[in-house]
Amino acid sequence: MRHSLDKKIYIGTMSGTSYDGIDICSLNVANHISLLKFSSFKYPTQLREDISRAIQTQELSLNMYFDLDKRIGQAFSKSIKQFLSQNKINKKNIAAIGLSGQTLFHKPKGKYPFSIQAGDPKIIANECGIDVISDFRNDHIKLGGEGAPLVPEFHQKLFAKKNIPLVVLNIGGISNYTYLDGKHNFYGSDCGPGNALMDIYCQNFLNRPFDRNGEHAKKGIIHIPSLNQMLSHPFFRRRHPKSTGKEIFNIRFIPKQLLKRSSYDILATLTELTAISIAKSLGSQRKFPHEVIVCGGGLRNAFLIYSIEKHINMSLISTNEYGFDPQAIEAMAFGWMASQRLSKNTLFVKKNKGLVGTLTKSK
Repeated sequence: MRHSLDKKIYIGTMSGTSYDGIDICSLNVANHISLLKFSSFKYPTQLREDISRAIQTQELSLNMYFDLDKRIGQAFSKSIKQFLSQNKINKKNIAAIGLSGQTLFHKPKGKYPFSIQAGDPKIIANECGIDVISDFRNDHIKLGGEGAPLVPEFHQKLFAKKNIPLVVLNIGGISNYTYLDGKHNFYGSDCGPGNALMDIYCQNFLNRPFDRNGEHAKKGIIHIPSLNQMLSHPFFRRRHPKSTGKEIFNIRFIPKQLLKRSSYDILATLTELTAISIAKSLGSQRKFPHEVIVCGGGLRNAFLIYSIEKHINMSLISTNEYGFDPQAIEAMAFGWMASQRLSKNTLFVKKNKGLVGTLTKSK
């Protein structure tokens, strides 16, 4: 029987701050990182609604947490088994699963920083019959990081170019970036809201999951007083690197005066907030990047991309141009981090190095 370290295929999973479902990929890390297969799976409707309620209300009883932990674990397990079956992948060839979990609450600052991830790895390991690496965020915090963004070192491996400073920008529910200086140095930070506020408004007031292509937003007029009020939040004054989540950027963050405007104006203003917070983050670098490579669901919002390009006065580049599906990048990162943990390779977190991720063995 081959040892798991001899197996070169890893499964990466991701369910981000948009909590619309689970992204799953298989990747090979033998000589270089290569994406083999990628698919997305929807959460069951009731589970998605319960996750949304827990995150938006920020009320989580012990009973609710353990209920969600088990149900999310079962959803991951079912999706992974379906992925393996669809792609005819024998589980015996899989070294491990990199489990993102579902972030329910993220508090990286304070006397006792923590991040609550749901999705019981024991359920997944036992039902899939594959070892699972999980709880990356809390290990990142223990090493002096903020638990997010987690993947700058992965971006360095995938996209770095000698002597060319560039940024990898991920626009999910929260937007974040990795800065690669072209000289082996890298770091990452959250920018602020990505799709989060736009999506939450659409779901709560327009009965639609998101503003497709930004078609609604581009018909509106930006409400400057509301925009300035949102930009005055202390998060935007914090120095990078920093992290955030829907603990801040939820429906209560949207000013009441803005909610009195038309839906077009509201979405135009929320889109501008995301664009400006990203542009300010990129502009805060010592050396402005020569390229901005974009991944994540926000890439599908044409009006948002146009707005960002307008502010930074340069074109954004999709990871498609590097041969990687923009939706697959974060799932790939968790698969790669699982490979590093299983091989006992330490990762850089600020000025520290350490193992990131907890191993759960399958039965």
